[in-house]
Amino acid sequence: MRVCIFAVCHNSYRESLVFLDSISRSVKDTEVELDVFFIDNSSKVDNDFVKLIKSYRSKFGLHYIKSENLGYFPSINFVINEHAIILSNYEYTIISNVDLSVSESFFITLGRLSVSNTIGVYAPSIRSNAIGVDRNPKIYKRPTHLKLKINQQLFRYSFTYLILRLANIIRLKLMNVLRTSSPKNAEVNIQSEGVQIYAPHGSFVIFTHKFIKKNNKFNYPVFLFGEEIYVAEKSREYNLDVIYLPDLVVFDDEHVSTSLMRPEIYRSYNYKALSYILRHFYF
Repeated sequence: MRVCIFAVCHNSYRESLVFLDSISRSVKDTEVELDVFFIDNSSKVDNDFVKLIKSYRSKFGLHYIKSENLGYFPSINFVINEHAIILSNYEYTIISNVDLSVSESFFITLGRLSVSNTIGVYAPSIRSNAIGVDRNPKIYKRPTHLKLKINQQLFRYSFTYLILRLANIIRLKLMNVLRTSSPKNAEVNIQSEGVQIYAPHGSFVIFTHKFIKKNNKFNYPVFLFGEEIYVAEKSREYNLDVIYLPDLVVFDDEHVSTSLMRPEIYRSYNYKALSYILRHFYF
């Protein structure tokens, strides 16, 4: 089984080593042929860390690529074009942040999947190390035009975005309270073979060969945010399903790079992303 991972790093070198180490442990003693395209968008290169990152070449196919910061999907698309990477050579193409780690059984579980012709994307269980919740399923059902339009307007102005931020803080605190007060052995009742959803969380997305045959590039030009809906809408266009599969486990260290982003930039990127989504998929 051939697998490629596009790992995008922005000023997250320490987290990158944890990420690569987890991949090394998971792929060890498997028959997976793995290529990791490590895209370094960092504003300042730390040569000591880069040397450590390159040392993983002895464990799997690691390709270190220094790039200007074009954004999440735009950086990946640039690397695919610039280095003439043929995605159809791989059974799975994975797009990932680096503030994550995969479980030791990840590649074994991936290799055991029997992919039907209708599946285009897998959404793994992304377990938050901070608040103990699963980031997937990101979106169960397709949002309405009205809902996206309201969200777009909330991100349009600074004062409405402030209200949105406060509401989100309250929501996360309530989630944490519910988590700590619920029984420790409580689990979501999801069948191990997965369940169909609308959109996966964008921090770690697994594309099948069926999706790549239809779409071998990621022409989403927005710098950051909205990737989930883009992937969901392209899957709808190709009549392919997005499947949440909790047996595939990834651990999340809470978006290190985006957590350092200034609120006004965060607001602006989200507004641009929603504007693009509405213009291209909700016309």
